[in-house]
Amino acid sequence: MFIEQAYTGKNNWYLYLFTILVVFFITQIGSLPLMLYLLHTNPEALQNGLINFTDTNWGLALTLLPFLCGFFAIFFCIQYFQQKQPLSIVTGRPTFNWQRFFFGAGIWAAISLVIIFISIYTEKEVVFQFNAPKFAGLLIISLLLLPFQTAFEEILFRGYLQQGLFLLFKSKWLALILTAILFGLMHGANPEVENFGMEIALPQYIAMGLLLGYIAYKDNGLELAIGLHAANNIIASVVLTSDASALQTNALFKDLNPTASHLDTLILIMAGILFIAICNRKYRLLHDELK
Repeated sequence: MFIEQAYTGKNNWYLYLFTILVVFFITQIGSLPLMLYLLHTNPEALQNGLINFTDTNWGLALTLLPFLCGFFAIFFCIQYFQQKQPLSIVTGRPTFNWQRFFFGAGIWAAISLVIIFISIYTEKEVVFQFNAPKFAGLLIISLLLLPFQTAFEEILFRGYLQQGLFLLFKSKWLALILTAILFGLMHGANPEVENFGMEIALPQYIAMGLLLGYIAYKDNGLELAIGLHAANNIIASVVLTSDASALQTNALFKDLNPTASHLDTLILIMAGILFIAICNRKYRLLHDELK
Protein backbone atom coordinates (compact mmCIF):
# COMPACT_ATOMS: atom_id res chain seq x y z
CA MET A 1 0.00 0.00 0.00
CA PHE A 2 1.13 3.53 -0.82
CA ILE A 3 0.84 4.98 2.67
CA GLU A 4 2.49 1.92 4.23
CA GLN A 5 5.61 2.51 2.13
CA ALA A 6 6.43 4.91 4.96
CA TYR A 7 8.04 1.92 6.70
CA THR A 8 10.81 1.73 4.10
CA GLY A 9 14.16 3.47 4.55
CA LYS A 10 15.29 5.37 7.64
CA ASN A 11 12.51 6.99 9.65
CA ASN A 12 14.19 8.66 12.62
CA TRP A 13 12.28 11.78 13.66
CA TYR A 14 15.35 13.95 13.26
CA LEU A 15 15.71 12.86 9.63
CA TYR A 16 12.16 14.03 8.93
CA LEU A 17 12.90 17.34 10.64
CA PHE A 18 16.18 17.70 8.78
CA THR A 19 14.54 16.97 5.42
CA ILE A 20 11.80 19.54 6.03
CA LEU A 21 14.38 22.16 7.03
CA VAL A 22 16.55 21.46 3.98
CA VAL A 23 13.57 21.63 1.62
CA PHE A 24 12.44 24.90 3.23
CA PHE A 25 15.95 26.36 2.89
CA ILE A 26 16.16 25.37 -0.79
CA THR A 27 12.79 26.96 -1.54
CA GLN A 28 13.97 30.18 0.11
CA ILE A 29 17.04 30.18 -2.12
CA GLY A 30 14.69 29.63 -5.05
CA SER A 31 12.78 32.79 -4.10
CA LEU A 32 15.86 35.05 -4.38
CA PRO A 33 15.46 35.68 -8.16
CA LEU A 34 11.90 36.90 -7.50
CA MET A 35 13.11 39.31 -4.83
CA LEU A 36 15.81 40.64 -7.16
CA TYR A 37 13.26 41.03 -9.95
CA LEU A 38 10.89 42.96 -7.70
CA LEU A 39 13.66 45.17 -6.35
CA HIS A 40 14.58 46.02 -9.92
CA THR A 41 11.04 46.61 -11.24
CA ASN A 42 9.21 48.15 -8.27
CA PRO A 43 11.34 48.52 -5.12
CA GLU A 44 9.03 51.04 -3.46
CA ALA A 45 5.97 48.81 -3.72
CA LEU A 46 7.97 45.82 -2.50
CA GLN A 47 9.10 47.70 0.59
CA ASN A 48 5.52 48.74 1.34
CA GLY A 49 4.21 45.21 0.79
CA LEU A 50 1.80 46.39 -1.91
CA ILE A 51 3.08 44.47 -4.90
CA ASN A 52 1.32 41.53 -6.57
CA PHE A 53 3.91 38.93 -7.49
CA THR A 54 1.95 37.28 -10.30
CA ASP A 55 0.55 40.23 -12.26
CA THR A 56 3.29 39.85 -14.88
CA ASN A 57 4.37 36.65 -16.61
CA TRP A 58 7.93 37.06 -15.37
CA GLY A 59 6.65 37.58 -11.85
CA LEU A 60 4.50 34.44 -12.09
CA ALA A 61 7.39 32.35 -13.40
CA LEU A 62 9.72 33.51 -10.65
CA THR A 63 6.99 32.99 -8.02
CA LEU A 64 6.78 29.35 -9.11
CA LEU A 65 10.56 28.83 -9.16
CA PRO A 66 10.82 27.99 -5.41
CA PHE A 67 8.33 25.14 -5.89
CA LEU A 68 10.44 23.76 -8.72
CA CYS A 69 13.48 23.87 -6.42
CA GLY A 70 11.49 22.20 -3.63
CA PHE A 71 10.31 19.48 -6.01
CA PHE A 72 13.86 18.31 -6.67
CA ALA A 73 15.07 18.98 -3.12
CA ILE A 74 12.58 16.64 -1.46
CA PHE A 75 13.50 13.75 -3.76
CA PHE A 76 17.20 14.37 -3.08
CA CYS A 77 16.64 14.39 0.67
CA ILE A 78 14.56 11.24 0.94
CA GLN A 79 16.92 9.32 -1.32
CA TYR A 80 20.23 10.35 0.23
CA PHE A 81 19.28 11.15 3.84
CA GLN A 82 16.48 8.66 4.47
CA GLN A 83 17.50 6.05 1.91
CA LYS A 84 14.00 5.72 0.48
CA GLN A 85 13.13 5.15 -3.15
CA PRO A 86 11.89 8.49 -4.56
CA LEU A 87 8.80 6.82 -6.00
CA SER A 88 7.81 5.55 -2.55
CA ILE A 89 6.36 8.95 -1.61
CA VAL A 90 4.54 9.30 -4.94
CA THR A 91 2.76 6.05 -5.72
CA GLY A 92 2.28 2.44 -4.69
CA ARG A 93 2.63 1.38 -8.33
CA PRO A 94 5.92 0.36 -9.98
CA THR A 95 5.93 3.53 -12.10
CA PHE A 96 4.10 6.85 -12.16
CA ASN A 97 0.77 6.32 -13.94
CA TRP A 98 0.48 9.19 -16.42
CA GLN A 99 -2.93 8.03 -17.62
CA ARG A 100 -4.30 8.58 -14.12
CA PHE A 101 -2.67 12.01 -13.94
CA PHE A 102 -4.23 13.22 -17.20
CA PHE A 103 -7.58 11.60 -16.40
CA GLY A 104 -7.73 13.36 -13.03
CA ALA A 105 -6.69 16.65 -14.59
CA GLY A 106 -9.27 16.35 -17.36
CA ILE A 107 -12.18 15.46 -15.09
CA TRP A 108 -11.45 18.22 -12.58
CA ALA A 109 -10.92 20.75 -15.37
CA ALA A 110 -14.33 19.88 -16.83
CA ILE A 111 -16.06 20.14 -13.43
CA SER A 112 -14.30 23.43 -12.60
CA LEU A 113 -15.10 25.06 -15.95
CA VAL A 114 -18.78 24.18 -15.62
CA ILE A 115 -18.86 25.72 -12.12
CA ILE A 116 -16.98 28.84 -13.27
CA PHE A 117 -19.18 29.54 -16.27
CA ILE A 118 -22.37 28.93 -14.30
CA SER A 119 -21.20 31.44 -11.70
CA ILE A 120 -20.19 33.94 -14.40
CA TYR A 121 -23.58 33.62 -16.09
CA THR A 122 -25.65 33.87 -12.92
CA GLU A 123 -23.96 36.37 -10.64
CA LYS A 124 -20.43 37.58 -11.26
CA GLU A 125 -19.32 40.94 -12.65
CA VAL A 126 -16.76 39.66 -15.11
CA VAL A 127 -14.84 41.34 -17.94
CA PHE A 128 -13.09 39.67 -20.86
CA GLN A 129 -9.46 40.87 -20.83
CA PHE A 130 -7.81 38.76 -23.52
CA ASN A 131 -4.41 40.04 -24.60
CA ALA A 132 -2.85 37.61 -27.07
CA PRO A 133 0.90 38.12 -26.35
CA LYS A 134 0.45 38.22 -22.58
CA PHE A 135 -1.95 35.30 -22.56
CA ALA A 136 0.35 33.17 -24.73
CA GLY A 137 3.19 33.69 -22.25
CA LEU A 138 0.86 33.01 -19.33
CA LEU A 139 -0.37 29.78 -20.89
CA ILE A 140 3.16 28.50 -21.52
CA ILE A 141 4.33 29.34 -17.99
CA SER A 142 1.21 27.84 -16.41
CA LEU A 143 1.45 24.59 -18.35
CA LEU A 144 5.19 24.22 -17.73
CA LEU A 145 5.59 25.34 -14.12
CA LEU A 146 2.25 24.97 -12.29
CA PRO A 147 2.39 21.15 -12.54
CA PHE A 148 5.70 21.30 -10.64
CA GLN A 149 4.19 23.60 -8.01
CA THR A 150 1.18 21.34 -7.46
CA ALA A 151 3.23 18.14 -7.65
CA PHE A 152 5.59 19.51 -4.99
CA GLU A 153 2.69 20.34 -2.66
CA GLU A 154 1.09 16.94 -3.20
CA ILE A 155 4.35 15.04 -2.71
CA LEU A 156 5.15 17.07 0.41
CA PHE A 157 1.71 16.86 2.05
CA ARG A 158 -0.10 13.80 0.67
CA GLY A 159 3.12 11.83 0.19
CA TYR A 160 5.91 12.65 2.61
CA LEU A 161 4.04 14.20 5.55
CA GLN A 162 1.00 11.93 5.36
CA GLN A 163 3.28 8.89 5.42
CA GLY A 164 5.33 10.38 8.25
CA LEU A 165 2.28 11.17 10.37
CA PHE A 166 0.95 7.68 9.71
CA LEU A 167 4.21 6.31 11.13
CA LEU A 168 3.90 8.57 14.16
CA PHE A 169 0.23 7.99 15.04
CA LYS A 170 -0.44 4.61 13.35
CA SER A 171 -3.73 6.05 12.06
CA LYS A 172 -4.49 6.76 8.41
CA TRP A 173 -7.46 8.94 9.33
CA LEU A 174 -5.41 11.09 11.70
CA ALA A 175 -2.61 11.43 9.14
CA LEU A 176 -5.17 12.48 6.53
CA ILE A 177 -6.85 15.07 8.77
CA LEU A 178 -3.63 16.57 10.12
CA THR A 179 -2.08 17.01 6.67
CA ALA A 180 -5.31 18.64 5.45
CA ILE A 181 -5.17 21.12 8.34
CA LEU A 182 -1.49 21.83 7.69
CA PHE A 183 -2.29 22.31 4.00
CA GLY A 184 -4.96 24.84 4.94
CA LEU A 185 -2.69 26.71 7.33
CA MET A 186 0.06 26.86 4.69
CA HIS A 187 -2.32 28.92 2.55
CA GLY A 188 -3.18 31.24 5.44
CA ALA A 189 -1.22 34.13 3.92
CA ASN A 190 -3.05 33.95 0.57
CA PRO A 191 -5.06 37.01 -0.53
CA GLU A 192 -8.32 35.05 -0.31
CA VAL A 193 -7.88 34.78 3.46
CA GLU A 194 -7.30 38.51 3.82
CA ASN A 195 -10.22 39.45 1.55
CA PHE A 196 -12.85 36.91 2.61
CA GLY A 197 -11.77 36.08 6.15
CA MET A 198 -10.20 33.03 7.73
CA GLU A 199 -13.60 31.52 8.57
CA ILE A 200 -14.57 31.50 4.86
CA ALA A 201 -11.30 30.70 3.10
CA LEU A 202 -9.68 28.23 5.50
CA PRO A 203 -12.49 25.61 5.36
CA GLN A 204 -12.13 25.56 1.58
CA TYR A 205 -8.40 24.87 1.77
CA ILE A 206 -8.90 22.18 4.40
CA ALA A 207 -11.71 20.59 2.39
CA MET A 208 -9.44 20.51 -0.65
CA GLY A 209 -6.69 18.95 1.47
CA LEU A 210 -9.10 16.27 2.73
CA LEU A 211 -10.26 15.55 -0.82
CA LEU A 212 -6.71 15.25 -2.17
CA GLY A 213 -5.53 13.11 0.76
CA TYR A 214 -8.54 10.79 0.53
CA ILE A 215 -8.03 10.33 -3.22
CA ALA A 216 -4.32 9.62 -2.72
CA TYR A 217 -5.11 6.93 -0.16
CA LYS A 218 -8.00 5.35 -2.06
CA ASP A 219 -6.13 5.29 -5.38
CA ASN A 220 -2.90 4.00 -3.80
CA GLY A 221 -0.87 6.94 -5.14
CA LEU A 222 -0.77 10.63 -5.94
CA GLU A 223 -1.42 10.53 -9.70
CA LEU A 224 -5.11 11.50 -9.58
CA ALA A 225 -4.49 14.04 -6.80
CA ILE A 226 -1.63 15.73 -8.67
CA GLY A 227 -3.75 15.84 -11.82
CA LEU A 228 -6.67 17.41 -9.95
CA HIS A 229 -4.46 19.97 -8.20
CA ALA A 230 -2.62 20.87 -11.41
CA ALA A 231 -5.87 21.39 -13.33
CA ASN A 232 -7.31 23.47 -10.48
CA ASN A 233 -4.35 25.87 -10.40
CA ILE A 234 -3.90 26.09 -14.17
CA ILE A 235 -7.57 27.06 -14.60
CA ALA A 236 -7.23 29.60 -11.76
CA SER A 237 -4.25 31.05 -13.61
CA VAL A 238 -5.49 31.18 -17.20
CA VAL A 239 -9.31 31.33 -17.06
CA LEU A 240 -10.57 33.54 -14.22
CA THR A 241 -8.69 35.88 -11.91
CA SER A 242 -9.53 38.68 -9.49
CA ASP A 243 -7.82 41.11 -7.14
CA ALA A 244 -8.64 38.70 -4.31
CA SER A 245 -6.98 35.73 -5.96
CA ALA A 246 -3.61 34.21 -5.14
CA LEU A 247 -2.96 34.09 -8.90
CA GLN A 248 -3.63 37.62 -10.18
CA THR A 249 -2.63 36.98 -13.77
CA ASN A 250 -3.40 37.99 -17.37
CA ALA A 251 -6.21 35.44 -17.41
CA LEU A 252 -9.01 35.41 -19.99
CA PHE A 253 -11.57 36.80 -17.53
CA LYS A 254 -11.39 39.04 -14.47
CA ASP A 255 -13.98 39.11 -11.70
CA LEU A 256 -14.48 42.74 -10.71
CA ASN A 257 -16.49 41.95 -7.59
CA PRO A 258 -15.15 38.71 -6.07
CA THR A 259 -17.19 37.20 -3.26
CA ALA A 260 -17.00 34.02 -1.22
CA SER A 261 -19.17 32.19 1.31
CA HIS A 262 -19.58 28.82 2.97
CA LEU A 263 -21.63 27.84 -0.09
CA ASP A 264 -18.35 27.69 -2.02
CA THR A 265 -17.06 25.09 0.44
CA LEU A 266 -20.24 23.06 -0.06
CA ILE A 267 -19.87 23.30 -3.85
CA LEU A 268 -16.24 22.15 -3.54
CA ILE A 269 -17.31 19.14 -1.45
CA MET A 270 -20.02 18.22 -3.98
CA ALA A 271 -17.52 18.58 -6.85
CA GLY A 272 -15.10 16.36 -4.93
CA ILE A 273 -17.74 13.67 -4.42
CA LEU A 274 -18.53 13.75 -8.16
CA PHE A 275 -14.82 13.50 -8.96
CA ILE A 276 -14.39 10.50 -6.65
CA ALA A 277 -17.45 8.79 -8.16
CA ILE A 278 -16.14 9.22 -11.70
CA CYS A 279 -12.65 8.02 -10.77
CA ASN A 280 -14.10 5.06 -8.89
CA ARG A 281 -16.11 4.06 -11.96
CA LYS A 282 -12.97 4.29 -14.09
CA TYR A 283 -10.37 2.76 -11.76
CA ARG A 284 -12.28 0.93 -9.00
CA LEU A 285 -10.65 2.72 -6.09
CA LEU A 286 -9.76 0.85 -2.91
CA HIS A 287 -12.72 0.05 -0.67
CA ASP A 288 -10.99 -0.84 2.60
CA GLU A 289 -11.63 1.47 5.52
CA LEU A 290 -9.22 4.10 6.74
CA LYS A 291 -7.90 3.17 10.18
